Amino acid sequence: MFNTQTVQTSIDSKIIAISVMHGNSTLDHVHKDIEIIYVIKGNLQVKANNKTTELNKSDFLLVNSNELHSFHSDSDNLFIVFHLNYLQTCSLLGQENPLFQCNSIEQIALSHQKLRSSLDELLAVYLNQRNSSMVFFLEKVFNVISSLQLEYLKDSRPLEKRSYTTENGQNERLVEILEYIENNFREPLSLEEVASIQYITVPYLSKFFKKQTGKTFSEYVNKVRVAHAVNELIYTNKSITRIALDNGFPNLAAFNRVFNERFQVKPIEYRKQHIEPKEQHEIIKEDKTAEKKEAFRALRTYLEDVITADDSTKKISEEKDIIVKLGKMDAFTKYWNKTINIGYATDILSSDMQEQITFMQNEIGFTYARFWGLFSDEMHVDDYSKDNSTYNFTNINKLLDFLIKNRLKPFIELGPKPKIVSKSFEHTITFQTNSKRSLEEWKKLLRAFLLHCIERYSIEEVETWYFEIWSNEIDPIHNLKNPSNNFVKNIRHDPGQFEGYFNIFSCLKQTVNEIVPSAKVGGCGLPMDLEREKLDKFFRQWKLNGVMPDFLSIYLYSIEVDSDRNVPKKNMLSTNPDYMKMKLKQVRESMLNAGFDNMELNVTEWNISISNRDYLNDSCFKAAYIVKNIVDNIKQNVNMMGYWMFSDIFSDFRDAKNLLHGGAGLVTKNGIRKPGYHAFVLLKHLGEILVAKGPNYIITKKSGDRYQIICFNYKHFDYSYYLHPEGSTDIKEQYDIFENNDKLTISLEIQGVTKGEYRMKEQILNREQGSVLDEWLNFGSVYDMKPDEVGYLKRRCVPSMKVDHIYVENNAIKITAELKPHEIRLYELNLLYRE
Repeated sequence: MFNTQTVQTSIDSKIIAISVMHGNSTLDHVHKDIEIIYVIKGNLQVKANNKTTELNKSDFLLVNSNELHSFHSDSDNLFIVFHLNYLQTCSLLGQENPLFQCNSIEQIALSHQKLRSSLDELLAVYLNQRNSSMVFFLEKVFNVISSLQLEYLKDSRPLEKRSYTTENGQNERLVEILEYIENNFREPLSLEEVASIQYITVPYLSKFFKKQTGKTFSEYVNKVRVAHAVNELIYTNKSITRIALDNGFPNLAAFNRVFNERFQVKPIEYRKQHIEPKEQHEIIKEDKTAEKKEAFRALRTYLEDVITADDSTKKISEEKDIIVKLGKMDAFTKYWNKTINIGYATDILSSDMQEQITFMQNEIGFTYARFWGLFSDEMHVDDYSKDNSTYNFTNINKLLDFLIKNRLKPFIELGPKPKIVSKSFEHTITFQTNSKRSLEEWKKLLRAFLLHCIERYSIEEVETWYFEIWSNEIDPIHNLKNPSNNFVKNIRHDPGQFEGYFNIFSCLKQTVNEIVPSAKVGGCGLPMDLEREKLDKFFRQWKLNGVMPDFLSIYLYSIEVDSDRNVPKKNMLSTNPDYMKMKLKQVRESMLNAGFDNMELNVTEWNISISNRDYLNDSCFKAAYIVKNIVDNIKQNVNMMGYWMFSDIFSDFRDAKNLLHGGAGLVTKNGIRKPGYHAFVLLKHLGEILVAKGPNYIITKKSGDRYQIICFNYKHFDYSYYLHPEGSTDIKEQYDIFENNDKLTISLEIQGVTKGEYRMKEQILNREQGSVLDEWLNFGSVYDMKPDEVGYLKRRCVPSMKVDHIYVENNAIKITAELKPHEIRLYELNLLYRE
């Protein structure tokens, strides 16, 4: 039997139990908890689902809930067993029945080291519980769960739908039978009883059980009974007959026979061998205590070695150069500055918004402006003053004239899309709907509008516009605000449920193309929660519909939508820092499978959240978030990505009296540029030729000897952040919710450049230089800002800038920088003269 030392105090908060173990074997068993087995020294054979895996030092394996498993080892070893509470883990992951595939022997992945580090950190805190707070311990637990979710979560289907076939060696029926045996082994158990409960015949059960476990039913039951009886023989004063009867044996003779088969000795002799005189027992007890201490001492030694090695590796990685040798370089398209969401049509008519759009175009220069509500009630399009209704395009003319004057082409979302300002998915601040129109009324209005635009702006201009067709059957945000639309049904949809949208799309696309054949018409703003299988079905259904879009549009918010709306999550933001990259890859794969691989893909809305009341939107975090995701998705076959949202004017409401109110805009309602805005300005300076990119940098080139480097220090959220509602963090605590606050030392060397003198311009964006949130806090965060004070912050909230001249002798340019958390740096190097 295994010797085990388990400590589960209040600090574990019932979410995890940790056992330090050493020994040779355990009985096949199942349990509800999710179990991670982590070998510290020696080796261990783990049998799970009738498959045996040999684990050596630093190897780990995860056993899913209700999976049959056992241990065996012939040598001295030390390993850790982590039991994750099943219900609490499901709740944290927002999954009904998570299924993991986690085996460091069978899988080769970089993620293994991340999970090892998380387990080591958890063990270090576990060994030092007296000096650790519960919050610190839980932080390490959540890091482990986060690693499992990001890298090893494979399936979350309900248990009643999960198929345990020959692929994993067992099925639901076996799990139920084993659980029944474990709960009733003390009672007279028979094949007939279990067969009747399972509604199967006795011969079938007998054959099935033998095939799945390798033992007959009676052999397995007796093995369970003996395992429990052994402990009572050694650690209780019960008579052997009492032990036999209490553990399900019909009589002493049966117990003696089974016990002798298992241990080659009778129970009474086994007890004598293991119960010694009192003084001898005390020595053994001391030895057992020493044995436990030795196990923990070995664990501490292991962790000290690991921590030392990690520190050494970290130091090397910080000091080691990233060498980039110039060679063949590919051009790429700047997809991030093609379009920007400027919001609801009526907002664009305000003078403040138009002033902000004007300076945005002068500094960044987007190509398209995406908006909706062009035919809303507030635009006063329908003229009912005469007997026959006509159309009044006066306000539409003002809007379109302004955009075209500022070199912005319209990207129009067609349909009755409402204006929604949200604090979170669960809390709507304002919801502005429009009058309904029939499909025939939409066709008539759209025809009149297009003919008017051709007359006013020319067919050549209008055919360069984009039209995206919206429907409340698709939009995930609109559905969340209107439970009557049955959002849950939609996100777990049968593609046939979207037949209504396909009909609308076909009708409106044909209307547009009849008048403006070259205009691009697409949809549908795919919900962010669609999984691969559902995407494949959706695309196949659209293909069957006949009228195909000119482009496919999707919404990308880093949000994990809860599958059960009856159990709301406190915070839906994804724990995956690479969520957008993962989703784009998923969509592209589904498009390929459906034969849409050559179709234009546009992300028409993207952000970390839909919230307009979260001060993270005003912080330096948002700038690093923007740069990271744009760099990550370069050359991912995306035509454009429209950031949501340009200005806080969109979300201005009665509760937005302060200078900052957590709006999603890049610019405050007063016109102060936020760090996110500056991120787009810095990105504008990148060249069109990609030299190299990595997790924290990108190097580009323009014609001639001109190079651009952007470095950034992105920090994702600490797992404890997800325990609180989104946007609930106090304004002064916006930088206390991240995985760490470590600086990043990065050293880049570009080899093969031309010798000579270079002019180097450096711009730095961080909390001290360019952050409106930090400057406002330093200012006193007063709500009654005066015009001159707003003007002061406008001048103050800009990145720092400096210029230097460097001489390159050895055909290599080297840049070394120490970046603070959330910091971004841009280097521009231009050759002045050759050597």
